[in-house]
Amino acid sequence: MFALLETPGWIGNYPLPAIVAGLVLLVFGADLLVRGAVWIALVIGMSRMAVGLTLVAMGTSMPELMVSLTAANSGHSAIAMANVIGSNTANVLLIVGCAAAIRAIHLKVRKLELAYMLVATALAGVPFLVAGGVSRGLSGAMVGMLVVFCWQLLRRERTQVEHPGHDHPKSSLKGWLLHVLALGSGLAMLAYGADWLVGGAVTVASSLGMSEAVIGMTIVAIGTSLPELATSAVAARKGQPEIAIGNVVGSNIFNVGAVLGIAGLLEPFPVDREGLWRLMAVTALSALALAFVLRAKAGVPRLIGILFLLAYGGFLAVEVMLSKG
Repeated sequence: MFALLETPGWIGNYPLPAIVAGLVLLVFGADLLVRGAVWIALVIGMSRMAVGLTLVAMGTSMPELMVSLTAANSGHSAIAMANVIGSNTANVLLIVGCAAAIRAIHLKVRKLELAYMLVATALAGVPFLVAGGVSRGLSGAMVGMLVVFCWQLLRRERTQVEHPGHDHPKSSLKGWLLHVLALGSGLAMLAYGADWLVGGAVTVASSLGMSEAVIGMTIVAIGTSLPELATSAVAARKGQPEIAIGNVVGSNIFNVGAVLGIAGLLEPFPVDREGLWRLMAVTALSALALAFVLRAKAGVPRLIGILFLLAYGGFLAVEVMLSKG
């Protein structure tokens, strides 16, 4: 069995500080990981487009990976699944909504990324239709989907000419030492942050009488989506729609292919279909809505961004009320 960190005993006595500390470590850990990975990727010659859709998306998905591995390994499978599909919903409705509300997004997104986002969403929905959990076979299909996506994306990038304005940082011993250290530190912070967040969330869920599924789709999902939120909000403010949208679409693909896929390969786990079917439905509808808007409007208008935010707030309010009822 795959094991991460032993949950410290203090979390049971101080769950709220554990959640806050876990969220802080997740955000800063993901930032360090992304900074280190992007610098290394650019130095070895990858284009910024490829970096945004792969390494940045993968780095901002590391909190979801660590949290889901920790939750599945400790027997809290509802949090593991709710974290992934809840994060994918938050990526579209909360993060794209915030980014578009800050500044309308004008961007032509290619069919490759959107097609794989929809395929990933469909794979996440399989346990709700034909299976009772995330098996190793399904997990293998998720990981395979991710590998093929990365291969097709990088092959496409190699055939394109880099624009002159896309400068790359210069390689140096100091740069390598600093960014490798950032990578290692980021991974360590993510591991501890995930452990503390899951432990605190489980304690809060039991004390409030709320289900693990609701805690997973609210506190945990939003918490692990904070790196994507920060990245896309800053990108929107700076007028960089490729980063804002590429980060979200790539993260949704990585959340299924890497997070659910790796978690299921290491430790298959059941899925609470009764508690999570509404969330899965909203996840699928939000992915379809984003793909349609991006293709039909060549971006995301500010009004649609605001509607995304209202829809997300309304959905969470309903879920919390149903849970209390």
